[in-house]
Amino acid sequence: MKVSKSERLTFASLALALANDYSSIYVIDPVDDSYVEYTADGDDKKLIPVSSGSNFFEDVPKNCRELVWKDDQEYFLAAFRKETFLQALQDGRSFSLTYRLKINGSPRYFFLKTIRANDKSVVIGVQDIHEQKQKELLEEAASRKYSEIAGSLAGLFEVIYYIDVKTGQYTEYGASENFAKLGLESEGSNFFRKVKTDMRRLLHPDDCRRMMDELRKDSLLKKLREQQMVTMNYRHFIDGEVVYMQLLAFRPQNDDGRIVIGVLNVDAQTRRDSAGRTYSHIAEALAGRYEVIYYVDVDSNEYIQYSASEQYSKLGTTKKGDDFFADTERDIKKYVYFDDMPRLLAEMQKPRLMNNLAQSGFVSINYRQLLGGRQQYMNMTVVHPKNDEHHIILGVLNTDLQVRRELSMKEMTRTFNDIAMALAQRYEVIYHVNIITNEYTEYSASEKYTKLKVGVKGKDFFRETRENMQHDIYPEDLPMMLDSMKKSNLLKSLSEYGKTFLTYRLMLDGSPQYVSLYAVRPKEDSEHIIIAVANVDAAKRMELAYKNALDMANTDALTGVLNKRAYVQAEIEMDQLIDRDENPDFAIVICDVNGLKQVNDTRGHHAGDEHIRSACAVICETFRNSRVFRIGGDEFAVILEGTDYENRVSLMVNFRKTLEERKGSGFVLLASGISDFERGRDMRTQDVFERADNLMYDNKQICKEENNRLIYKQLISAISSAGDQNDFA
Repeated sequence: MKVSKSERLTFASLALALANDYSSIYVIDPVDDSYVEYTADGDDKKLIPVSSGSNFFEDVPKNCRELVWKDDQEYFLAAFRKETFLQALQDGRSFSLTYRLKINGSPRYFFLKTIRANDKSVVIGVQDIHEQKQKELLEEAASRKYSEIAGSLAGLFEVIYYIDVKTGQYTEYGASENFAKLGLESEGSNFFRKVKTDMRRLLHPDDCRRMMDELRKDSLLKKLREQQMVTMNYRHFIDGEVVYMQLLAFRPQNDDGRIVIGVLNVDAQTRRDSAGRTYSHIAEALAGRYEVIYYVDVDSNEYIQYSASEQYSKLGTTKKGDDFFADTERDIKKYVYFDDMPRLLAEMQKPRLMNNLAQSGFVSINYRQLLGGRQQYMNMTVVHPKNDEHHIILGVLNTDLQVRRELSMKEMTRTFNDIAMALAQRYEVIYHVNIITNEYTEYSASEKYTKLKVGVKGKDFFRETRENMQHDIYPEDLPMMLDSMKKSNLLKSLSEYGKTFLTYRLMLDGSPQYVSLYAVRPKEDSEHIIIAVANVDAAKRMELAYKNALDMANTDALTGVLNKRAYVQAEIEMDQLIDRDENPDFAIVICDVNGLKQVNDTRGHHAGDEHIRSACAVICETFRNSRVFRIGGDEFAVILEGTDYENRVSLMVNFRKTLEERKGSGFVLLASGISDFERGRDMRTQDVFERADNLMYDNKQICKEENNRLIYKQLISAISSAGDQNDFA
């Protein structure tokens, strides 16, 4: 592919490939496999060639060995074998790939997408996604880290065992109703022998042997020495039904002599294929936010500190102890801000705390603490674990940023009037209107607005405004403004929404100009409202010009429907919704115009254009409430949503019936196929498109066979007619 050094390609010519601001673009010639690499240059975003080659597929292996990270080379080369590569791009399809490049000796993540352009050239866009990918990997690691704390805080565990590693003695805490029915012992002298017996009786046979091996004492302790927490998933029989469970084992902080094992019911989440994601989110939300967590025995006052942030641990608070309430009193006197100290000491007296907890189910206390060398706002939440009245869990949350933000907002509210006066310089005019007497004052006005002869002061704002609008408002906007500025309507809008925005056109200097009106009532019981008018003509006209330009770029010039660029954008937007599982139900119809080549060859391209327009008209007439796209010379796509999706069966029947009725009259014929989005199966819009496209080709073959039979019948009829005429002669 020969390209001069001075040649530049604009983003418009490669719009489809540049949808996500790719850093490099490769364009491959479909005839000889030569290629050119482009990159964006300058503020005008022109694409300039930076390298080229005579055969893309021969250069790929060499470049791959030099540039692609070693672990990714094999599957990268497999994807770029010529046969595999071209097969993936058949029928207008595209494919994408995430891989790592070797940059300064380290792996860096990149993403590429490949499509065919209208001229059959292959376009490859390459994007650097390293920061985004690293963030995702870090978030996944953080989610796993917090799993143990989440179960304790949220009361999600079916049962918790507290086990002495040396003796094997154990105690069961907080067994759920379902687990209590199993008849398991609540305490005993040898946990590991007891659990082996219970597993044979209660676990699914396919999981029993694995769980017995993993819960051997030596095996479990070895894993806990290597990692902070051990997680095991298995199936349990409860009430004769198989229930998915998850076991979590960990050591309490600074206590190597014991382990804690919690059993979590994850059946519902597992069956919805979202157990991991849901549990990780709970873990982050509950545990990751706390500075410190205490587990307190309210019978003996003994406690253990299970988790602490780095900053909080520097205070030197006790990690475990025999009297939580005595130690807490000492810590409050040492670390809590003196103004909050008496109140917090009173709240944390054991009788008062337990009484409040019994009445409301949880206790929440706000206070200030000296942390990191300065006063910070904190919140303490106290709850009972599920089905356990003998223990409480206390979580201390740093709310300093949130509280200071709220205090800042209150301070900002106190200075609102000063800010309003400063902002007034941006407006053409501001009115202060008494809604009881209708009297008003104009605080400022531009020279242009003064020419409208609106009074600086007045007795009746609404009457005078109504009179002035008759000659100042652009005629097309007058009915809307008369209705909106009626006193009762304006006050109702302010009561419901707190403020009102109106955009309309004023006659200024003899021509209409866009202005924006903003009305607000400072307080609900205020006797005044403030109305400000700003000239937004330049911005509004720029917005309209941009909208018109965007509409033109997305419109097919021949038919007036949306073009392939618009379809690609629609597909990207729908794929984003599918990724978030927020997309509505939809179907895609693919239509192909039959006989277009014959029309072009026999009657000329002008007749061919009319043939395409006629086909488009019948498609639009049938699918009135759907977006119609011309995605190729003789191919159309329709995205059915809403009522058209609900009525898709009857619409397709009517569509094909219309074509059948007009078939003998020389009317344009169309092959068609339709496919629904199948939630849980389809990962992208392209999956639905491909099924509809295949069904369209099946229908096209049927149409072709029917047309051949019709021609054959016509030929036989013509021969028979000629024979009858000879006999008559």
